[in-house]
Amino acid sequence: MKKPDILIFLSDQHSPIFSGWGAVPVETPNLDRLRQDGTNFTESYTSCPLCVPARMSMLSAKLPSRTGVYSNFDTLADTTPTFLHPFAAAGYETVLIGRMHFIGQDQRHGFTKRLVGDITPVTWNRPGESLAEERGVFKDCFMDTCCTDVIGGGESPVLHYDEAVVEAALEYLSEKHEKPQLIVVGTYGPHYPYVAPKELYLKYLDRVTVPDSFETDMPMNRLLEKKKKDRSFDANGARQAIAAYCGMIEHMDGQIGRVRAAFNDYSKRSNQTSIFCYLSDHGDQVGENRFYGKQTFFEKSAKIPFIFAGDGIGAARSVAAPVSIMDLGPTMCELAGLEFPVETDGICLAKILTKEIEPDYKRAVISQFMAGDFNESRCYAVMVRKKQYKYITYHGYESEDMLFNLAGDPEEKNNLYSENPDIAGELNSIAMAIADPDQEEKSSRDHWQMYKWMMAWERETGMDDRERWSKNPVTARDLPEVR
Repeated sequence: MKKPDILIFLSDQHSPIFSGWGAVPVETPNLDRLRQDGTNFTESYTSCPLCVPARMSMLSAKLPSRTGVYSNFDTLADTTPTFLHPFAAAGYETVLIGRMHFIGQDQRHGFTKRLVGDITPVTWNRPGESLAEERGVFKDCFMDTCCTDVIGGGESPVLHYDEAVVEAALEYLSEKHEKPQLIVVGTYGPHYPYVAPKELYLKYLDRVTVPDSFETDMPMNRLLEKKKKDRSFDANGARQAIAAYCGMIEHMDGQIGRVRAAFNDYSKRSNQTSIFCYLSDHGDQVGENRFYGKQTFFEKSAKIPFIFAGDGIGAARSVAAPVSIMDLGPTMCELAGLEFPVETDGICLAKILTKEIEPDYKRAVISQFMAGDFNESRCYAVMVRKKQYKYITYHGYESEDMLFNLAGDPEEKNNLYSENPDIAGELNSIAMAIADPDQEEKSSRDHWQMYKWMMAWERETGMDDRERWSKNPVTARDLPEVR
């Protein structure tokens, strides 16, 4: 079997609700074309609405309850297999270009080569002084608590980082490579700071509207209430944040088009079959229910884009069966004729992509999260999506569980938990069979202790910061041109 070249374009924090086909219109001609050329899984979910847990889960095809990774201060064990390992063993060059959010000494986890480091810290200790100097006014805007401090149109560290990643990818694809290629191009946008190129920011500032839920209050548990943006951040600021987010997505769409065109040219020159995939690790609430960023199970945070195109893959197809970010690895392995003979929580979608079997519309897709303060209290939370229903429960807050019928309520305005005890009970049984909440909270506390030990160990042995991108220009350290 001829080995296909594979390119995975992995963005950060892109909700597909903001797209050419989404409920919030954004001009994404390149992603629209990718959908026409391939298969779009419209009901795709992250396994955790937070960067590191989602990415480690994606690579290993295991739930956070199996990896033990629930926070951004953690990583996979070096000996945990990722789907990159069978590719490397089969003779592939497994190339990471840009972001993956690895922490610690192992910056590969199955990748044989890396071009361009990560924009966020790669060490257990944060290089605070360096980040403050390199990021300027943006130094705190990478955190959800401060993500709306700087909003506008102009330059930002994120825009410059992503351009460096894309340029490195284009250069790599212009070269000749002897081995078959599995390439992951990892950008940071449209992750906040909410700053888009000036023209795109102004374009969407005239178009977007603030969601109704920004001003209304749906009853939620206390943990979620604490995450809401305070009332001093008004509707005008909310509209500006949405405009910047939409502008970043359109900007990213152009980058996807450039990379895909270069990949297609590379495959033609190499006379290889090829597969292109686009996905993100999670979404962004962008003001929905007064939330910003991720860390909720609502659609804008938990849902992800998941699109495949290439040789043998069905074109112009939309599949509405629930699927998971964890399905990426098993699917890619089978499409390349490889085995991934480890126990996984993700499943293979290859036969659905090639129309050999029908999708499983009754599959229950799971997402997990550890809410609360990582250095204090912890609260295990889980989401179950099955057919048209989504069930959400937080340990210790079960009286405030949520159940939504997404077929009739895509904006999740009506909590049907009390009205549908049978459905809620069925989905709760699925959730509790996956993991024990008490045990998960204990495991999370253990991992937090290990994180503190790793910080102390690193302070004693030295911090290797070489794979962190630090080339943000001076011009992108000041307030954006338009605010």
